[in-house]
Amino acid sequence: MTRKNNFFVGYHDRLHKPDRRAMVLAGGAGLFAAALAGAKLAVHQQAWGSGNWDQQKTIVIEGVVEQSPYPVLRTAVLDGQMRSVSLVCSSKCGVSAQLELLEGKSVWVRGSVIARGRHRLLAVVENADWIGETQNVQNIPAVTEDYLGRAALSGEILDAKCWSGAMRPGSGKTHKACASLCIRMGGTPWFLARDKNGKRAVFVLTGPKGEPLREAILPLVGEPVRVSGRLVRRDDLVQFRVDPAAIQSV
Repeated sequence: MTRKNNFFVGYHDRLHKPDRRAMVLAGGAGLFAAALAGAKLAVHQQAWGSGNWDQQKTIVIEGVVEQSPYPVLRTAVLDGQMRSVSLVCSSKCGVSAQLELLEGKSVWVRGSVIARGRHRLLAVVENADWIGETQNVQNIPAVTEDYLGRAALSGEILDAKCWSGAMRPGSGKTHKACASLCIRMGGTPWFLARDKNGKRAVFVLTGPKGEPLREAILPLVGEPVRVSGRLVRRDDLVQFRVDPAAIQSV
């Protein structure tokens, strides 16, 4: 190539100082904005909650089986106080079919504990002998039921096992599909109520007469809703008895 055949290259080997300064400032501003956006998103993320499920540790609990409205083991073994421990599968299934012949009977159950706050669930050991009759259960009192009054509550329908520690997060729209499948397959639906001050409480969600709810509530699982109903304390659990047709999205 001779000097007479020089050609033009559309960039310069060095930037002028004003251009370099502008690029440095723009890059720094972009990094700062990205860091600020990340921090804001992290602060507003939903808390996972304090639920815990130690799947490596299995225990045996003795008590009396109750199926209505959802499977529980009425026992005083865990902490010396009368407890209604929800019985759930380790996977997405229900245990009602296995308990049909054991309603009201004294049994032992093997499983792993799912705990959040004062609530306890027992995820039974599947594909093995996890339940059997026993004569060792004593001093289990009869079921007590107290009417607490009517209430209009805002909150969310969720699956008891997921919210208690099986999933993180176990509530909200990100968990809607999982919670819907769990409830459809036999899981226990709970109602997580929230007030304006951020206080929360969970109730066992049932139909108007204390019957189980499943298909009728599936479209509203994981969504913000408002509903009116009756609060009834049954042993140590409070049921929120509602008409599913009256549940309103908010």
